[in-house]
Amino acid sequence: MKKKNTALIAGIVVLALLLVFYIVLHNSSKKDSGDTEESTEITFEIDVNDLSQAVFKTGDTDYTFTKTDDTWKYDADETFPLDQSAFEEIINKFEKIAADRILEEPEDIGEYGLDSPAVTVNLKDKDGNEQTLQFGDTNSVTSSSYMTVNEDNKKVYMVSSTIVTALQFNISDLAEKEAFPTISNITGVSIDKDGQTFTVTKDSSSSTGWAVTNWDGTKKDAGSSQVSEFTNPIISMSWSEFITQNTDDLSQYGLDNPIVMTIDYQVTETKSSDDAEKDSADTDSDNETGDDGANTDSNSDSENNSDTEEKITVDKQEILLIGSQKEDGSYYAKLQSQSGVYTLTSSTVEAFLNAQVNQFLSTYVSDYIFADLDQVTIEKDGNTYEFTKKTEEQPVEDDSKEDSKDKNKDDKEDTDSEEKETTTVTTYYMNGNEIELDDFSQFYSLISSMECQEWLDTVPDTENTPEMKVHFFKENGVDVTVEYYAYDSSFYLVKDSKGNASLVNKMKVKELTEAFDAFLEKQNKES
Repeated sequence: MKKKNTALIAGIVVLALLLVFYIVLHNSSKKDSGDTEESTEITFEIDVNDLSQAVFKTGDTDYTFTKTDDTWKYDADETFPLDQSAFEEIINKFEKIAADRILEEPEDIGEYGLDSPAVTVNLKDKDGNEQTLQFGDTNSVTSSSYMTVNEDNKKVYMVSSTIVTALQFNISDLAEKEAFPTISNITGVSIDKDGQTFTVTKDSSSSTGWAVTNWDGTKKDAGSSQVSEFTNPIISMSWSEFITQNTDDLSQYGLDNPIVMTIDYQVTETKSSDDAEKDSADTDSDNETGDDGANTDSNSDSENNSDTEEKITVDKQEILLIGSQKEDGSYYAKLQSQSGVYTLTSSTVEAFLNAQVNQFLSTYVSDYIFADLDQVTIEKDGNTYEFTKKTEEQPVEDDSKEDSKDKNKDDKEDTDSEEKETTTVTTYYMNGNEIELDDFSQFYSLISSMECQEWLDTVPDTENTPEMKVHFFKENGVDVTVEYYAYDSSFYLVKDSKGNASLVNKMKVKELTEAFDAFLEKQNKES
């Protein structure tokens, strides 16, 4: 019995809560108890294809659009690049508007925000017929907006608030923006401002393949991952806001004396390997021979050749002009190849304007792969160790061919005449003596993968001699010396011949020197 009473009480509580919720919802749709409510669905239909003018008023802002020859234009600026599909998406909101409630004879339309409407829309068709829709407040419970038609305040309609949201636009939202070019495979970026230039570019003489030149002219190798981090925003760059296509006076946007950002990149294009005019000339020449069979063959060959295509790499360039800032912090900007003025976000622009050389330095102090070098020399404890390699082609022994010779001696001459397969073999040496690659790699990998804790802005003077010196060399290429100095209880100072200095964790250098000593000890035992 006790369980039944408990269930009954719980049911009564739930029913009471539902009743309270209904009353709140019911009353929220009416601001005054004197208003009557009708729940019949009412639909407003407008032939949007027959419209010739639309006027939108939001607060103190008015936008008038006129349709001529099936094209909408913005009356205040006929050169404005109105996005037809975006604007028609707004106009189509009026094709059919459903009201889920009607408030009859409201005592005070001000309670619904209709004494000072949030949005007023005036629609005129080709015959001059007009309709005016006014939208007031939005009910926080039902998410419906209050609307009147043709200033008839005797009926207030509750319609979807998404209509009002769509009508509260800024004219720049309706501009058909010029697409920012698709840019990838960037080969260089140059920024010119205040008489100084900052450059990031591909450089075959750099150990990393990239070089960065700071605002003061300092040039250093740039890490490839750091370059990618810098250039990736360009690949995804897009305009924020349309400003104008009227470029008669660029000074008001700071674009009369802009910061100039030059972007070099490459694209792959398809090009026919056949010259159409040459084919035509050849065909005419063949026709004059009078040989029908020859003509047929020639034309056939020509058609086959014209189908041949090749991929070619083409250098491209875009020049971005950056002007002054708006009040919201964004920057006015335009591409030299485009007509419109737009904005870019401050974070996008300032990432380029505030670039410094140190952010491009790789964390690796000597990222040189031995396979790409001719020679590496290491000086340690007063001794010099020269590491070189020799690469040559050697024949591959083919057991199957040997078996064939034994079984078919009569074919010996044919077998000997066949080209022998070869393989590339690289032999490694220290001071002219052959060494095993695995032994060499155990310590050299620690050299090439050595990462610094931080790069120093200036190179400290050192009175002591380096504990270790490594010289990397490739003819007509790399020629760099890296020196390791004891610095303090935590770090080693690493300097190179290109003017860079960094601090490296002491334990990393200890690991390297111990591995090198172990390598030398093994070589001494085997010699």
